[in-house]
Amino acid sequence: MRILLAAALSLLCAPQEKKGLEIRWIDVEGGAATLVVTPEGESLLMDCGWPGKRDAERIVAAAKAAGVSKIDHFLISHWHTDHWGSVGELASMIPIAKYYDHGFPGPEAKDVDAKLKAAYERASEGKRVVLKPGDTVPLKGASVKILTAHSIVEGESAGAPQTRPCETHPAKPDDTSDNARSLGFLLEWKGFKFLDNGDLTWNVEHKLVCPKDQIGTADVYQVTHHGLDISNHPALLAAVRPTVAVINNGAKKGGNAATYHRLKGVSTIKDIFQVHRNIATTPADNASPEFTANDEEKCAGEGVRLVVDPSGKSYTVEVPAKKTKRTYDVK
Repeated sequence: MRILLAAALSLLCAPQEKKGLEIRWIDVEGGAATLVVTPEGESLLMDCGWPGKRDAERIVAAAKAAGVSKIDHFLISHWHTDHWGSVGELASMIPIAKYYDHGFPGPEAKDVDAKLKAAYERASEGKRVVLKPGDTVPLKGASVKILTAHSIVEGESAGAPQTRPCETHPAKPDDTSDNARSLGFLLEWKGFKFLDNGDLTWNVEHKLVCPKDQIGTADVYQVTHHGLDISNHPALLAAVRPTVAVINNGAKKGGNAATYHRLKGVSTIKDIFQVHRNIATTPADNASPEFTANDEEKCAGEGVRLVVDPSGKSYTVEVPAKKTKRTYDVK
């Protein structure tokens, strides 16, 4: 009895292992679902993938693996089905404390599913916050600043045009889809910085860095819009100067060759990680196999994981399925 008591006291008195910030890119087959967990145990989820149980179950499994039993802050980047499709299923599987979005567009918008809207309004009733540029999400222990929402950036009025006079790169035709209205945020923890702009497209990306840079540099860049070429503006990449890029693509969606090579041309990027190999392009147009979580279209739904050291001075990105781990210094 004394031995058991002594052992129990020893466990209680042992120093607790310090934790760092964790980010998980969950495979939702070409949709998006990015989970952030702070050392304090608070969670932020950006997007929840396609309709049905599959993606919701993968998110819940990732949350449990990260040691959390609820989602404290759930952000919807925009209203396309691959980003909020499983909202009803997810809300039935795990508690969600707060919902955030950029606001529904007007009735003229054709890319908002009425059934998903009804499910979202039921789940978020009394718990919803509409965000605007400059707002913050109160994630305990970290800073989360909203950079863009509903096609505007900080300092602009609602309805401001998508383009600004800026000589560095020509604008594209206005994007009338909800992609251009995506939420984008910059997360900072102990100097480590992570940028996620949802499916933001070319013109609004450009406004974030020209004529005034509103982002600064970041350590890790979630490659915008699954790695499609209508996003990932060269001026934004040049301003952000990430060390690591992570593409949340599918086997047949995103991870475009042109985007991959644009990323390869950024001198600061040391490694590119992909959730899926793009099966339509060549090995030279994809990340190396050890940096790719899923090689085939029919896959086990493997993800990519990042952990910032408790000191905040370095971080490790891994592909658990490949036993790949790489460590980088925080800028």
